[in-house]
Amino acid sequence: MVYDVKWMQHKGMKRSEFPLLILVLALLGTAIFTPTLAFPMVFDDEIYLVGNPIFKNFENFSGIFHNFQGVAKLAAKHGIEGDISTNFVMRPLTYLSFYWNHRIGGLNPWGYRLINVLIHCTNALLVWRLASVLLQEKGLRHVAVPKASPLIPVLSSLLFFIHPLQIESVVYIIQRATSLCTLFYLAAILCHFQANTRASVGWRIGSVLSVLGAMFSKESGVTAPVLAVLLDIAVFGTTVRLALWRARWLLVLLPIPPVLLTAVSYAQTGVVRGYTVLNIASGAANSSYAMHYTLTQPFVWLSYLRLLICPNALNIDPDVPLVRSATDLRFWGAALGLLSIFALPLLLRAGRATRFLGNAAGLGLCWFALTISPDSSLVPLPDCMAEHRSYLPSVGIFILAAALVCSLPLPHFGVGAVGLLLAGTLSVATVQRCKVWSTPESLWRDVCDKSPGKPRPWINLGAAYFEAGKLEESEAAFLQSLQVTPTVPAFSNLAVINLKRNLPERAITFAQQGMQYRPSGYDQTLLVHLGDACAQIRRWQDAIGAYREALALNPHRLEVRLRLCGCLLETFNFAAALDVLREGLLLQPESAQLADAIVRTEKFQDQFKLRLGP
Repeated sequence: MVYDVKWMQHKGMKRSEFPLLILVLALLGTAIFTPTLAFPMVFDDEIYLVGNPIFKNFENFSGIFHNFQGVAKLAAKHGIEGDISTNFVMRPLTYLSFYWNHRIGGLNPWGYRLINVLIHCTNALLVWRLASVLLQEKGLRHVAVPKASPLIPVLSSLLFFIHPLQIESVVYIIQRATSLCTLFYLAAILCHFQANTRASVGWRIGSVLSVLGAMFSKESGVTAPVLAVLLDIAVFGTTVRLALWRARWLLVLLPIPPVLLTAVSYAQTGVVRGYTVLNIASGAANSSYAMHYTLTQPFVWLSYLRLLICPNALNIDPDVPLVRSATDLRFWGAALGLLSIFALPLLLRAGRATRFLGNAAGLGLCWFALTISPDSSLVPLPDCMAEHRSYLPSVGIFILAAALVCSLPLPHFGVGAVGLLLAGTLSVATVQRCKVWSTPESLWRDVCDKSPGKPRPWINLGAAYFEAGKLEESEAAFLQSLQVTPTVPAFSNLAVINLKRNLPERAITFAQQGMQYRPSGYDQTLLVHLGDACAQIRRWQDAIGAYREALALNPHRLEVRLRLCGCLLETFNFAAALDVLREGLLLQPESAQLADAIVRTEKFQDQFKLRLGP
């Protein structure tokens, strides 16, 4: 292997390299992502954007400061999932960007995705700059490096930009939280390096603001101060004491995410318990889920690494069985596999000829481990694995991959050819992966093929067929989900399908079957559909019972209150109808619909009394 150290004396890159990289990224981005801009919103986009009124009102952003408890409970007030309020409070910067998207273009996905693509391009440029800085510092001054090492920053940037595993963080609109957090995270590290080198107050302030930006875009930004300290020690050769002193203004920010999360939990529940705070995202009902989640993560870490190396069988909703015991061979096999991988840098550093690769491997793997840990360690999330969680951790792995390619015993043009071949192969795979996201049907059909033993993909495929008006295919998908695992959402949707097909008796049958699998987060929806089916065949008392039970679960659901009132009027129970409406007006005094309904009901009552006579 041929080495050279002269390149390390160069300060910065050639003047033409940065604009050339921008041009290449612009061309690749146009070719790969332009067709995706008009793709429809899917899955969590519908929940956290389309059906989310919270971020669409600018007053709610200022409300975080002067009405924190009220904002934290807004989801319950609007009758939507509680996690939507938690997300809004924990990630205000991300939702502020969505707010401006909405102000400019409503819910047209084109503008949202364009911003996502621009953020991704910026991140690729920051990866280039980060690799350039890391590979020119003290940690490599006494290490023989390959002649092709100047190509590492460019290749790192290209791999990050075109890898198909990144698609979920770009095309999936709601995952802007991940890419925006990464932008501020990388900016924070680079600003911190600049502040250390130039002793500049401006760069120091920039690093602090960037860390805050990362934390308020997504909680995983919390590791930025720790990584800044570790890189200062390992790469820049700084003493531990000096590194901690340099990062003091970043380290004081570390408590912000956990304190904010605790405050949200207290606002929503009225108590502060470690278990409640820990499970605020997962909503896990059993205390063992956190342990099972943690035991599963070594396998998940290996899965991320495998997908970064060989991105086949990508899946928006992978089926990862929980490891439920520390004696499970899956846990020990994965743990030993990770131990072997993380021991590799030590082995490579032992030899002079491989010391450069040892340094690169240590840097890449430590970056991966630290940045993946907020999502994939002790804090349980609803899903054990999600592709977008590897977006920020992939930076270290791509720098390592570029170092491996540039260490091949080939001349510069040979290394460049290998890099271009790798980039071309990944680009083709990325284009193919983008096509899967073109419609909800194609996306969930792909997931069902890869996770056939998981009920949620079948439920979402059924919903996609329903939206497309394919009712028979929709019912077949929901029935398939019941074959996997009976769930309330599946029964609820089957009831809706049959209401749409004007088969209320069949809808009632499915709704009643679903009642056996309560409680769930969809109980109210199931009860509403049961009430609708009963009302359609004029079984008013059954409909009233279902609507009352649904309203008890969430009294803020205006449409349920109005349907209940309608059924009570059908039975001429005016007093009960007025009680229902007035109770709703106390909860929602600004509701013009309720006020108008009360007036109309009182008039109807008066007319009915006149009709009956004295």
